[in-house]
Amino acid sequence: LVWPWLKDSAVAVAGWADPPINPVHDTDDRPSVKELVEKHRKNIDAVAKELRDDPLFDSDHKHDDLWVLRFLLSNKNKVKPAAKAARATLAFRKEFKLDENDIRAFPPFTPIAKIEAHKRLMKHIEEGCFGCHVPNPQLGPIFFLVFSGFHQNDMVKFVDEQDWKPAIVYVSEWCFQWTDYITRTTGRLTKNVRLVDAEGMKLSEINMECNRRDGKVMGSMDQMYPQMLEGIKIINSPSWIQIPWKVIRTIMPKRVVSKIDFVEPSKKESEKLKLLKYISEEDLPNRFGGKYTTWPPQYDEMK
Repeated sequence: LVWPWLKDSAVAVAGWADPPINPVHDTDDRPSVKELVEKHRKNIDAVAKELRDDPLFDSDHKHDDLWVLRFLLSNKNKVKPAAKAARATLAFRKEFKLDENDIRAFPPFTPIAKIEAHKRLMKHIEEGCFGCHVPNPQLGPIFFLVFSGFHQNDMVKFVDEQDWKPAIVYVSEWCFQWTDYITRTTGRLTKNVRLVDAEGMKLSEINMECNRRDGKVMGSMDQMYPQMLEGIKIINSPSWIQIPWKVIRTIMPKRVVSKIDFVEPSKKESEKLKLLKYISEEDLPNRFGGKYTTWPPQYDEMK
């Protein structure tokens, strides 16, 4: 495989680790890539056959069984919709030149990412209120968001809508490269989780135009990053959150809405266990019910 984020990995030749690593902990139920590929062998071959006439499809060096598998799983194992999504993704990745660089060492919304759209949006996000991390290189990426630090009204007022797409594309691509790398090096299908701290958020800071822009871009990219999002956990939410949520959920992609869950890990041990499936208690920031006290978190992603 010639993906730039795999160039120094042993799986660049094999495709993915076989056998997969042992589960990282008792609730690590990520499925084996090998078993998934074997289970869906017939339809994987059928999708690949549909794509053979596309000059961007490179089954020998990039678009292997795992790449195709993700589209099948996100399209209920239906060949035609999976092939259509895969074909659109090939064009999308060429348009944004996404196969050219390994960006894992340059997390979104940090100065080292050098994304102009991020710089303009960062002016309206308080320091430490958005972080993309990989606390454990054998588990998936974790996004930490503190909603009270997102000044949505100012984003809409001072940032052009055209900045939304490149900003979200970069976030999605950074996440994809990490999830793909971890999936292949562990042999287990890995996704990302987003933890949102809603404590201190104000109803006046929820801007429907900002959420519409988010939803529009995410909707246009709904098929481009299949099998990447495990869930969005909203924590410490105020009692009134369900009022705007009824409106927001109508302008967000259904696939995203279905993965949003309101939890209280600091109050309920059973709900903290939901988070510990994706991150150890030692690495989980204390504002989310864990033992990690440094904020913003400082992990060594590239170790």
